[in-house]
Amino acid sequence: MAENTSFPGLDPFMKFWSDFMGKMAATGMPSFQPSPDMLNQMRRTFFDALAEQADTFMRSEAFLAAMKQGMETSLAWQQALNQFLQKGLAAAQMPSKIDSDHLVALVRGMEERVLERMDELARRIDRLEAGARAKA
Repeated sequence: MAENTSFPGLDPFMKFWSDFMGKMAATGMPSFQPSPDMLNQMRRTFFDALAEQADTFMRSEAFLAAMKQGMETSLAWQQALNQFLQKGLAAAQMPSKIDSDHLVALVRGMEERVLERMDELARRIDRLEAGARAKA
């Protein structure tokens, strides 16, 4: 039998069938040695059927409902963990990511207001200088 290197993990499957055929031959059954092409065709047929069944199962309502429930459970667990960590940081009087994000937003808002005020003052100074040049 030809060794198959294109499908890792197939060795136990092929060993099972070759042992099975060997035991059948030992009991007096006629020996049948399929050609490599026939083995490849059998393998291809087996894997095509397996892929079709897996695809059908993964599109089933039961599987999709289980995946949805798993995702919802995972998100709920993550939110609970975040709340627990937030409470722990608050109890230790340490800033959390939420606190630092809020602080950054406040500083950016102050920066924007200061820059707007500076732009307004620059425009007023330009008007005053233009008026002074017009008088001179």
